[in-house]
Amino acid sequence: MKKLIFIALVTLASDSISSQTISGIITSDVKTILPYVQITFINSRTGRSIKENSKYDGTFLVKLSHGIYSIRFEKEGYELYEIEDLVLHENESRTLKIEMLRTGFVTEEITVEGKFRQAQDDLRTSLINISPKDVKKLPGAVEDVLRSLQSLPGVSTPNDFTSQLVIRGSGPDQNLIIMDDVEIFNPYRLYGLVSMFNPETLNDITLITGGFPSMYGDRLSAVLDVTNREGRSDVDFALTSNINIANANLIAEGRNPFNLPGSWMLSTRRTYYDLIIGPFAKSTGLITEDSAFPSFEDLQMKVAFGPFKKHKFFINGIFSKDAVDIIPGGDRKDPDSVSVTDVTNNNVISASWHYFLNSDFVSRTTLSLYNNSGTNEFEGDILDPLIDKENLSPAQRDSLKQIGALLGLEFNSDYEFKKYSVTNRSFLRNDTYNLQFGGGLDVVKTDLSYGLILDEQFKALLQSLPNMQALLEDFNLEGNYNYRGHTFIQSRFSIGERFYYQPSVRLDYYSFHKKLYLSPRLNLGYVINPLTALRFSTGLYFQSPGYEKLRDGQTFFDLTGDSGSKLKPERAVHFVLSLERWINNSWLAKVEGYYKRFDNLIVQQKLTGYKYKFKLANENNTSPEYISNPHNWIRSDFKIPYDSLTSLPVNEGSGKAVGIEISLEKKYSNPDDKFYGWLNYSYSYSDRQRGDIVLPYRFDLRHVFKLVLNYRINSWLELGARWSYSSNFPYTEPKGIIPRIVNDSIVVNPLTNKVVFNLDFGDESDKYKSIRPAYHRLDLRLSAFTKFWNADWTFYLDVMNVYNRKNIIGYDYSLTSDYAVKRKTIGMIPILPTIGFNARF
Repeated sequence: MKKLIFIALVTLASDSISSQTISGIITSDVKTILPYVQITFINSRTGRSIKENSKYDGTFLVKLSHGIYSIRFEKEGYELYEIEDLVLHENESRTLKIEMLRTGFVTEEITVEGKFRQAQDDLRTSLINISPKDVKKLPGAVEDVLRSLQSLPGVSTPNDFTSQLVIRGSGPDQNLIIMDDVEIFNPYRLYGLVSMFNPETLNDITLITGGFPSMYGDRLSAVLDVTNREGRSDVDFALTSNINIANANLIAEGRNPFNLPGSWMLSTRRTYYDLIIGPFAKSTGLITEDSAFPSFEDLQMKVAFGPFKKHKFFINGIFSKDAVDIIPGGDRKDPDSVSVTDVTNNNVISASWHYFLNSDFVSRTTLSLYNNSGTNEFEGDILDPLIDKENLSPAQRDSLKQIGALLGLEFNSDYEFKKYSVTNRSFLRNDTYNLQFGGGLDVVKTDLSYGLILDEQFKALLQSLPNMQALLEDFNLEGNYNYRGHTFIQSRFSIGERFYYQPSVRLDYYSFHKKLYLSPRLNLGYVINPLTALRFSTGLYFQSPGYEKLRDGQTFFDLTGDSGSKLKPERAVHFVLSLERWINNSWLAKVEGYYKRFDNLIVQQKLTGYKYKFKLANENNTSPEYISNPHNWIRSDFKIPYDSLTSLPVNEGSGKAVGIEISLEKKYSNPDDKFYGWLNYSYSYSDRQRGDIVLPYRFDLRHVFKLVLNYRINSWLELGARWSYSSNFPYTEPKGIIPRIVNDSIVVNPLTNKVVFNLDFGDESDKYKSIRPAYHRLDLRLSAFTKFWNADWTFYLDVMNVYNRKNIIGYDYSLTSDYAVKRKTIGMIPILPTIGFNARF
């Protein structure tokens, strides 16, 4: 026994006498310092392991016995970095420079490139992470984040002309969008055509389409959490330029001056097609010289200070402006005359403090100011849509105003939403649990006013449309303050090595209701084997009323007065079950089912109105001559009751969304991979109920199939393809025609003395009974990579809708001379080839 102890002491002494060290510094792929990286040194001969963490400045130093080592570098949000068979000789000191690749969400162990693997103890269901690189090269997505997300399972959009997201049978207003820990009300540019997010400046893009954890709230459907990257800290100055169909983009970045730790980044974007198309339209007389086509410009910045021991500080800012000013010229051919002036500002600035107590505790605190404001004016004469203007003679065009066929409209509005916020998210972990907690306070100030003037015929026409909401002609709200406060806590535990559970709870206070709302949530996970995981989540979710949410909802509610104060927050319950299987290191298969139940949905108040009913004296005679004669129509002796909508809100809506999603993904795992991409299929059903009437939801989309493939032809050429197919959204088809009624009388054309008609869409039970033709589209992108002028260049050709499919966004209806309903299809984006480039200096 003494001999064994003596041998052990001699061994330990020899290890201590010989001095071998491994030291180094760890940075990210954008040259930012990475503190508190877990480093594991494994002696290949003995199997003994030693664990250390990098310091706050990214450096590390460890003393080891001589031998052969495997070294692992691990940090949440970064790919695993491994060194195999590193030989450390006696009395040798080795210095390493480690560069770790960024991957996904910073609070969970998940990576999205290379050796992608969501940790099996990460219990979040419906989690999708897409890299900024994928956004830039996805065919047909115009290098836009929101448009790129539309290629993922469970995600769609109302049409080709908007970047709004429709997720799992819910509306765009039910999605929470966060950038750098700041909630964004209006994430759009060019009035929804593209989003505010610049893929050149992003670090990660995380979408949770259901069952999201308790750190998120005040929305019913999904969460998009986006983080901007830091500027490069390895150079004094670097420049990147990019031009695509939507805008031109310039990014400058570098390390901070005066030896101040950290980095800076400045980005500016602007549309350019308005500078090209505008002069042409003016020269042809289509618009006046004072007009301006839709455009946007923005300025974005991020400055990082530190690390300073256990602290790091950030300043983020985005300042943007959208504008349009169109005044019709005298040479236009259409009889309509509409002028539009609109200016929208969308600004956010925030300051963040990140505190690293040690590798087990991290806290992020953010102060922010968000401002979304705008002024717009719209006025003109709009041709009665039921008149077939394609067959009008010049003389008829001149008489339109005289016969009342040009409907007058004036609209002006001013609005400003200001949000002052403070939020905190903290993370504490050890061998027993993974705890996340925090809270926040928002102060939302609303100033909103508008005026609407419609002539009586226009009102009568609008009231006949099936999706028309109640109109409030004048509204003024100044200095309205609402407060929202929340706190949350969630912690992950394990039972054995296979079963994990994460209870969580969120407490919200809405000053609008002057009440507290508790949202319990639960996530479960079972590890079937190292390649297969089963996950389940359920929870309660609330969404408070607010004028800032009306943009995406497309329905105006008067939230003032007693009706607003009596409202309850909208509510949803989620159930999500997910099965994930890694087929090998590159292929991932996933099946996920969900059920969402909505109640207390806010809808416009329905009151009983009274109006006269008109019917033909001889209902069997439907000849054009007979029905157009106003004397053949008989008014009822008394007014008939009917449902009339108001702009007052009530909690009388409910509904559900249920679906299943199947996806197969081929990851890009190494430079030798020739192709990668994904395919997914979704089946879903969504409805809404009010009283006894259950209708398909306006965004009900039953079948969706999407395919994305990228093929690396050689070292400098890559081909990408995206094909999507879906059944389309429901719509309401007209059943026939009815006389237009103004002031309890039939409207008569003063020149022809004939009845003016509206379309008859039936009552509420007739809504959404028809479905538009199926949607499908193929987009292709060919990218070439080269290097010259000391810069890396990418040139591409992108073709949207390659086979020029006419996908239907809707229909325009008109009446022929014999009063037959004529339908004209309105298509979406036709075949559209574009070119662009990117240069990194």
